Amino acid sequence: MFHRGAAAGLILVCAVLAAPGGAASPFEDVLKSILATMDQIATVLSGIRDEDTAKAAHPELRKAAQQWQDIRKKADNLPPPSKEEKDRLEKQYKSKLESAQKKLFGEIARVQGIPGGRDALKEISAVLAKKAK
Repeated sequence: MFHRGAAAGLILVCAVLAAPGGAASPFEDVLKSILATMDQIATVLSGIRDEDTAKAAHPELRKAAQQWQDIRKKADNLPPPSKEEKDRLEKQYKSKLESAQKKLFGEIARVQGIPGGRDALKEISAVLAKKAK
């Protein structure tokens, strides 16, 4: 259902997040929001154990997917980063993003095999879709 392209799309969104400026970088805020949303989704998915819990997860997954879309829109409206800022944020957040992604995709893989799991995952399909250029 989900493939490596989805992972690449997720990394792409995260990789371009940086903005010129100092400590109050708007892209740093976006990165923190991305991490929080990825953690929220992984936490909801970790609670899916059967068809009933999969159905119960739909509203929370839908809410998290909407938050993701809002974050993505905010990131898309920011100007391109300076090389220095991009390098700084990549150094600071790369391992955190990779860890969050690993946790999230691990839960996705697990939930795919649970009755009702694939339907629950449809709620977050926008998070996993490749970004069109």
